[in-house]
Amino acid sequence: MKETWRWFGPQDPVSLEQVRQAGATGIVTALHHLYRGEAWPLEEVLKRKAEIEAAGFVWSVVESIPVHNAIKLRSGPYRQLIVACKESLVNVGKSRVRLVCYNYRPIVRWTRT
Repeated sequence: MKETWRWFGPQDPVSLEQVRQAGATGIVTALHHLYRGEAWPLEEVLKRKAEIEAAGFVWSVVESIPVHNAIKLRSGPYRQLIVACKESLVNVGKSRVRLVCYNYRPIVRWTRT
């Protein structure tokens, strides 16, 4: 088992230094600043990975490339949004982060029943 920590990026009030003190070796995170259906550029993925590695961690899991509601509802520009989602997956793969977690819940992705 790998001890990981869900980190919400540079704006997270919990710093990577504090995560280290908690004993984690891996980070579970996403590019939270890119949420509106745009593709994650490879440069942004690599930048986040470098930040995590510079702090002595491994980016273990991508916590949810956002799946826009238009995709879930098959409405509006859903085809363009699918292309962007695929591009994000390709760029994550190029960065060699191998595990991606998805949340396909409708409307608000963090609502659980």
